[in-house]
Amino acid sequence: QDTQKLRLKHGNEEPYNTAIAQIEARGKYNGKFGSFCNTKWVFPKGLALEQSSSEATAKWKSTLFTTAYSADLCAGMGVDSALICNRIASKGHLCFEKNESLAHLLQHNLPKANVRMGDFSLEGLEAWIEDLSIAAKDLTIYLDPDRRAGSHREFKLEHCTPNLVEEQHALLEVAHTIIAKQSPMVDLDHLVNVLKGLDEIWVVQYRGECKEIVTVQRNIGSKLKIHTIDIVNGETYSGEGGNSMALTYGPLQSFLIQPSPGLNKSALHKKMAREHQWTKLPFGHLYTAQNAPSPNPFYKVYKVLETFDSLKKISINEGAAVECIGSKITVTELRKRLKIKEGRDRKLFYLQNGRTKVIVIGRLQKN
Repeated sequence: QDTQKLRLKHGNEEPYNTAIAQIEARGKYNGKFGSFCNTKWVFPKGLALEQSSSEATAKWKSTLFTTAYSADLCAGMGVDSALICNRIASKGHLCFEKNESLAHLLQHNLPKANVRMGDFSLEGLEAWIEDLSIAAKDLTIYLDPDRRAGSHREFKLEHCTPNLVEEQHALLEVAHTIIAKQSPMVDLDHLVNVLKGLDEIWVVQYRGECKEIVTVQRNIGSKLKIHTIDIVNGETYSGEGGNSMALTYGPLQSFLIQPSPGLNKSALHKKMAREHQWTKLPFGHLYTAQNAPSPNPFYKVYKVLETFDSLKKISINEGAAVECIGSKITVTELRKRLKIKEGRDRKLFYLQNGRTKVIVIGRLQKN
């Protein structure tokens, strides 16, 4: 119940130090790693576990793998590899991990995998392929590259390890598909410009947050497809890359529509707006409509209750969420100035575009 007392009692003495780390990891990350916390899986101590894929996202990614063999070029804690190599169709899985301690843990946690200690090397991959006589059509490569460069995080592929931009040509000669986990901060246009054979981009949304970008490369010459998937309910919304949509702009109507982070990142909100005949507002990625659209995990709908053109005219007695778009004023400043308590059902939007400004109070429409 109190790991701090255990640490004061045992200090760094083993096996207590490692056991305490497992207790803490299971307590703190039970929601993220789920069934891993109920097995003999050993969590690494001293590693930022929040950087690892969750069980939910790893389970979904494993569905992208259709070949009998797979290789993880930068396995890390191994959650992705665990779901990939435990597939019924899996006949062999190779892991590279440069951190010696993590590599030893992978050998324990992934008994079905072939774990190689050290940085990824094309020679090591090719030797494994030759030993098992694996044809290119039967192999899928996976990588979640190391984005840490010194004391800061990198978002460009060229600065990560392994360097997918440099290695992709050789990898596509020995494998059917390359699946890569990208930072949610990555620029999608940059991915399109630097990745060869880019067939799909998946924007992964989980519990209202954009968690990952997953790229799929294949040498099949098809037109790029972009998908947004909500992991909780499995819903997907798709479109083709490179399509520019002309939008209809207009004044605020009865309902305000706010695309989800995943839909925003994919830029597919433009396609959805055209399909639903929404009107674009001149503030961020907000839309409006006279009638409320059907419930959907890719947007929120607010019934417009009141609008104001000045903060001096606002009087709000109920708790509300607050968001500022296009303005230098912060949410904290607004809450303090208007004395707004936290709330979920109502939301105050402070919207500005140049000299155009409007304050909207809306009520969230429940699914």
